[in-house]
Amino acid sequence: MRNVFDQYTQPENRLTHALICTLDADRSLLKPFLKWAGCDGIPHPNGLYITEQQIPGKPVSGDTEDGIGLPDGCVYSELGWAMLIESKISSPVSLDQLRRHIATAKRHEFDNPFLLLLSIDKPPKHLPERTVHKAWRDVYAWFRKHSGSSHWARTLTEYMEIFESRMIAEEYSIRGTLTMFDGLRFTTDNPYTYREGKRLIRLLGDELQQRKDLHKLGIDPKGQRRSAITGSGENRVWDYLPLKIASSAKEFTHFPHLDMGISRDEAVATLTIANGIKGGFRKKLKVLGQGGFIDLLKEVEHSLRPILKASPESKAMVYALQRHYPSQRSAGIKDARLEADLRTITTGGADGVKYQPEWVESIYQVMTNKRSNIQLGIEVIFSYECQKIQSVKAVDLFAKSFVAMKPMIDFVLE
Repeated sequence: MRNVFDQYTQPENRLTHALICTLDADRSLLKPFLKWAGCDGIPHPNGLYITEQQIPGKPVSGDTEDGIGLPDGCVYSELGWAMLIESKISSPVSLDQLRRHIATAKRHEFDNPFLLLLSIDKPPKHLPERTVHKAWRDVYAWFRKHSGSSHWARTLTEYMEIFESRMIAEEYSIRGTLTMFDGLRFTTDNPYTYREGKRLIRLLGDELQQRKDLHKLGIDPKGQRRSAITGSGENRVWDYLPLKIASSAKEFTHFPHLDMGISRDEAVATLTIANGIKGGFRKKLKVLGQGGFIDLLKEVEHSLRPILKASPESKAMVYALQRHYPSQRSAGIKDARLEADLRTITTGGADGVKYQPEWVESIYQVMTNKRSNIQLGIEVIFSYECQKIQSVKAVDLFAKSFVAMKPMIDFVLE
């Protein structure tokens, strides 16, 4: 069924329409929103009119008037108070267009209009007087705060999530994000979908790539991630965080990389050491020895304990994976996978996991005697039942998991 907000073809108009409908339907939101948008001297909400694609104060559209400024939306009163709204998603902000909007309002006896600029891109440095810029993701965050008490606020934010998922799926040119990452809230009633997975993996990657603790780990805050998120037939999407040291590499798999995975059943933070990694990794493993390899993993396991405690449903694993690829575009076919909970190399029976180091010893033997394409990985697997994973705190869990893997990253990059 068509969404109540989908009344326009252009994406900018759809979002503005959704915003206008929400403010008009729930007048309790109107004055707080206008204050948040930088307005003062606001009349009583019952005395305010809300229009879109229309000259302020005029009952007909301004489409027939040539050369005038026509705002995407407007909130105004009959006493000359007005706030104009200009919305941008894919097209850049034009200062000349903003000035035309203000000039048009003044010609219609709105002498000191406010102007709210909504965009994804950063605004120009010198905006016209009484103009305030807000990112669409700020709008999303504001209405999310009110979604518990307002049905319409909740409807708007849900629409923005669906809208962004649709734009990403259709590869519409959105340079930034419309929404904000606030958790992986997949449940039986709200199951994983490929479209929602693509939206969330993008938002999660954006948040992680700006983390200072990950910058210290070597993550490139401006590095390119996956250009296309595939996985529509696999019930899983993934992306990676690029390292600065790999910025000149022809293939990101030539260096270790930190992966984020979102699937139907779980979310995973992984350090991947691909088969094609440069630097003589297998030789270094042989020099390190089996005991040294286990000691290295013990250090990682010890660093991961606070994360597993914070998310009791999670677990940390080490694995060796053998795959082959029928073609360059095909998904890898798994030939074998050997994995072990990292707690099997520690004594004490933590959380019921028994000491059995032979599992990890087997992984070491596979990696040092391999005769096929085999990758090594350390992963932290998170359950969607975890309350932190269902919130913005999921970003912390992923980031701290990656930081805990630093001993292995340092060893690989020696």
